[in-house]
Order: sequence, then structure tokens, then C-alpha cells
Amino acid sequence: MAPHAYFHPRPDRPGHPDTWARLFSWIAFGLLAAALAGCGAKTPPPPPGGWGKAPATQRPYTIKGTTYHPIPSADGYTEEGVASWYGKDFHGKPTSCGEIYDMHKLTAAHKILPMHTTLKVTNLENGRSVTVRVNDRGPFVSGRVIDMSYAGAQALDMHVKGTTRVRLESVGGIPGATSAKDLPGPFYVQIGAFVNERNAERLLTVIRRAGYAQSRIHSKDVDGERFFRVHAGTFATLGEAERARSRLSGEYRDAFVIGE
Repeated sequence: MAPHAYFHPRPDRPGHPDTWARLFSWIAFGLLAAALAGCGAKTPPPPPGGWGKAPATQRPYTIKGTTYHPIPSADGYTEEGVASWYGKDFHGKPTSCGEIYDMHKLTAAHKILPMHTTLKVTNLENGRSVTVRVNDRGPFVSGRVIDMSYAGAQALDMHVKGTTRVRLESVGGIPGATSAKDLPGPFYVQIGAFVNERNAERLLTVIRRAGYAQSRIHSKDVDGERFFRVHAGTFATLGEAERARSRLSGEYRDAFVIGE
């Protein structure tokens, strides 16, 4: 099968032994939370025993200036967004959890869900559904929420088009994991990041007028360049923040939750 037009290069494989040493030099620690990006003001405590004893795939990691924080449980997790797929370019190569990727099995890559999470993925364009197991990290392309295996893409009838809007729903949890939906905050939803501070101030005015009175601007230097990030908030629990992210994602497609 010829490489698909919607494939995207993913040179960094978080969790794979060959990339963790390089990846950890970039890590900025932050709270465990859904779709988090590490820009909170406080450094959270590590899990019992420290990050060094946590499974590699559960540690925070940074790709292209964004820090991702895997959540401790998939219990009750739902998400909507764009799915893509990856196939023969990665077939036979190690995934982030160390398994060998088989494009003909029903697996998927997700940025923050625990490895071996079982997900029901529904194609919102045609109603087809399939159940897949998360065994990889990604996709690291703006606006995409999951990378399906070729077999998964076929089951959703998206393998020709390449991308489609989907709904993700966790099926059960991960044995031994704790629930994340009631994780205490405060949390925010990042809705924009700007080099020009005045643009951030304009968006802050808009989001406060929309009813998010405690929204803020948080600045952070990334690769020598300062970004002004607009955070809608605040939210007392991760569950509240995720519901707000879902509402805001219609207008701010790359919205994601962050913790402080």
C-alpha cells in the first residue's frame, strides 16, 4: 500500500527506550490532567517513589515545545476531535509502550491516555464504530486527537479520506489506576497562544465577556521566544475543566486543559 497523503512524520516516540533519554531532557513537570500542557505556576509533587519509578509512558513528556501529562486513569473519559491513521511507514517498528506496531491490529495512539486503554471510537460522519487499544503516543499534529491503525481506519471507513471527526469513549478502566475525573484543581482551558501580547489581551477580553471571569494570560518562554497564553477558567475539578473544553472546542479547536 502506498504511503497515505495524510500520514505525518513522528520522529519522537515517547516511551520507546531509544527516545526517552533525549526526551527527558526536555521535560517540564506539571500536574496529571487530561490534555494538559505544562504551563501552570506551581510544580506538582511527583507520584509516590518519584517520577523515576513511574512507568515511562506515564511520565510527562515534551514534543515541539508542548508538555503532555498522561492521566492516571481512562475511567469515564470522552473526547471529540479529528482522527488520522498511520500504517506501513511504522509497521514492524516499536510503539511507545515497546510493542511492535502491527498496522493490521486494532490499536491506536493517544497523547495522554494510559497504555492499554480500551476505546470505542465512533466516526461522526458515518456512524461506524470500532474498539481499539491504546499502545502508542501521538498524534502530534494540531487539532488531531487520535491516530488509528490501518485496521482501525478501515473499520471506520476513513482509510481513503485519511481523517475524520470522531468521538472517543473509554471502555472500562485500567486495573490499579485511580480515577482522574475528580482530580482537584484549579484547572484552566488554554484557548490561544500569541507572540503578540496585545492579541492575547484582546482574546482575554472576549472570553471574560463570554462568562469566564477568572480567565488570565500566562506567559512562558519556549525555545527563546515568549508566548502569551490565554487561559479560560477557573475550574475546581478536572471533570469540570473537560466539560468546559468540550464547549469551547467548537470555537477554539485546539483548546486543551491545563493544571496549576
